[in-house]
Amino acid sequence: MPEPAQPLLNPVLNLKMEAVPEAQTGGGKSRDSIKVERLQQQIIALAQSVRTLYDERNGLPVFDGRAHILVRMFAADSLAPSYTPDDLFSKLTGCQLVAPFRHGYLVEAQINALPNLARVIDDARSIAVQCDISRVRRIDPFSISDRLRGRSFDAVWDTAPETDTGRLFTAWLVPFLHAGAKSAVLDEVQALATRNVVRPTYSRIQLLPDADPQAVVGPIVERSQSSIARAMRGYRQSTVGRAIVALSSQNDLLEFMTSGVVHRLDPVRPIITAAPGEGPEPSSPQLTGTEPIVGIVDGGLHARSYTVAEAWKAPPLVKNSEADRRHGNAISSLVVQGHAWNPNRKLPALTCRIGSVQAVPHPSSNRGLDEQELVDYLAAVIKAHPEAHVWNISANQYGAALSADEVSPLGHTLGRLARAAGILPIISVGNMRAGQPMRPAAPADCESAITVGGRGATTKGEPGATCPKCLPGPGPDGMLKPDLSWFSELRMLGGVTDTGSSYAAALVSSLAAHTFANLKEPTPDLVKALLINAAERGEHHAGLGWGSPYREHMPWSCAAGSVTLAWTSKIMAGANYYWNDVPIPPELIRGDKLFGRAKLTAILKPLVSPLAGANYFASRLQTSLQYKINGEWSSLLGTMKESTLKELDARQELKKWQPVRCHTKDFTKGEGLSCEGPHLRVYARLFMRDLYQFGWSHHSQAGPQEVAFVLTLWSADPNAPIYNSTVRALGNFVESAVLNQEIGVET
Repeated sequence: MPEPAQPLLNPVLNLKMEAVPEAQTGGGKSRDSIKVERLQQQIIALAQSVRTLYDERNGLPVFDGRAHILVRMFAADSLAPSYTPDDLFSKLTGCQLVAPFRHGYLVEAQINALPNLARVIDDARSIAVQCDISRVRRIDPFSISDRLRGRSFDAVWDTAPETDTGRLFTAWLVPFLHAGAKSAVLDEVQALATRNVVRPTYSRIQLLPDADPQAVVGPIVERSQSSIARAMRGYRQSTVGRAIVALSSQNDLLEFMTSGVVHRLDPVRPIITAAPGEGPEPSSPQLTGTEPIVGIVDGGLHARSYTVAEAWKAPPLVKNSEADRRHGNAISSLVVQGHAWNPNRKLPALTCRIGSVQAVPHPSSNRGLDEQELVDYLAAVIKAHPEAHVWNISANQYGAALSADEVSPLGHTLGRLARAAGILPIISVGNMRAGQPMRPAAPADCESAITVGGRGATTKGEPGATCPKCLPGPGPDGMLKPDLSWFSELRMLGGVTDTGSSYAAALVSSLAAHTFANLKEPTPDLVKALLINAAERGEHHAGLGWGSPYREHMPWSCAAGSVTLAWTSKIMAGANYYWNDVPIPPELIRGDKLFGRAKLTAILKPLVSPLAGANYFASRLQTSLQYKINGEWSSLLGTMKESTLKELDARQELKKWQPVRCHTKDFTKGEGLSCEGPHLRVYARLFMRDLYQFGWSHHSQAGPQEVAFVLTLWSADPNAPIYNSTVRALGNFVESAVLNQEIGVET
């Protein structure tokens, strides 16, 4: 057990109270759902579009009688999940929704059934079908421009890296549900590969056998894995097939896209770091061997003075002559003892050990790095080292290669890997570079990670303004990235000072590792929620995220004059959940009114789109802290407008589909808030969308989904014993959430 950097205050409390579910019925399509003012014009327009598709069917990529079409919705009023046009585009009309697309849907349609679809539109009688017609704006073929997400052909080609076999791209196969269509797609892919129009890349990474999770990873095997063969195997088992492929000419790229087998194409982007300067090595850090371990995916550790801090070293993915050794040394020194290098910054005195994962090449090495090869390698290393719960990735991919709606292949795959392995990645948001869009650089769009931005320091050594050298958010599809920010200008190994989001990420990694180590029942999302809850901001900021996660006390302890409750729960869609009878501490009352501050942070472990496109999050959480006034429960924290505002407004203003919910309020203004009764309650509800992409017809098929909650109450008086009174009131419903730190109540 690591030694805390300072004496613990009161430990965070684990709330043991069970939620009470109340079943709710969702709204369906009714007569009021029909946009009557445009119904007739859309009947004429959509029926004609479908007939045109049928007349021009010979120009469409068709697989076993099926093709993809795009259904585009009226964005201003028709994007809510309740308006999904699954009554018009159904098996009765020879159609199936297969994936969300920007402001619409990708539909698998039987070509010979298109005339029937046109007749159904012409003779629309049911309320549900009329609702769908009035809310669909256009029906179009799935064009090459759509497959390239609106980017120009030349831009996509020019931004792909060159190798001996051609330029590298990540290709996603079209997601057909029909078995015959899938077989036809695979036949066409094989034919393209046979003619060398498209060429595979090869991964040489050894995947660990499931039966031996403790085995030492060995990255090289005799038999290589073809990216195309691997994608085809995955596609047979699901609707998702993804491969990194090489194309030797623009003519080959055009033929590949014209074939219709591609759903999405992304130029592969290099993974690089920002290198610091040189200088003499410092004295060795003092370690006990019990410190938590952070896995560092970087250029490796090469400074002899820090080998004492190296708990283990994975076999390298890139050799020493190719690795970004300087950056690896710098990040290692900050993770191990960033506070010792930077006594002029208000940082917690935390020390960590590290696991070295040498996987990031130096930009000048010309070492190509296959994204899938990197993920395979990390999967093997992570499986071999379950003792490391936090993994620092201070490397990013740069270049204007993705649309603003698409999650990067690397960010998406790392997110799935992290969820499966139960780890918490800490990823730098990226630094400003020529040609880089003003948004997080992949894999900073990994939903399960803590993405870290940079900020300066005040003259007192406290966190200051946004760092002008670090990229801002938001991430794709409105993703709330970065999550946190911290000092980005730091002194490090070699005695030099450098600036970049990499260095801020190293600080967060140390704090996250110690938070994991101090909790009795940690989960990645609970650790993430505690760090966000400990940050100072009540609203998300594009550069600062939720702020910095340290303010003179550790995230697993309660600041003076406050009490923090933390818990995890699993909830189902279709019900309201209430944690009732949360006592209002007397220290939160002045006269007969609420007077103080409160913050509720909740993180959903979400379902995500398997194709990593628009509508990335397929489940969302609505939550609030509620109090009673005039005989009714009202929201103290949380807007509760996510389900009442128009969908587009709610996405933009409230970020309703983002898995991190953070609500805070200061009610010390004036006389406070009138309140009835002695209790508060926490409310939560889970919502779903785009179920068809998982092959589901009802939200119950998704099963329960996990949520981490953290609730903090502050008295207006920092010396008030709010912690003691809350413990007494909750009694057996709370226990210490911290190892070796039981609840102590002063009498």
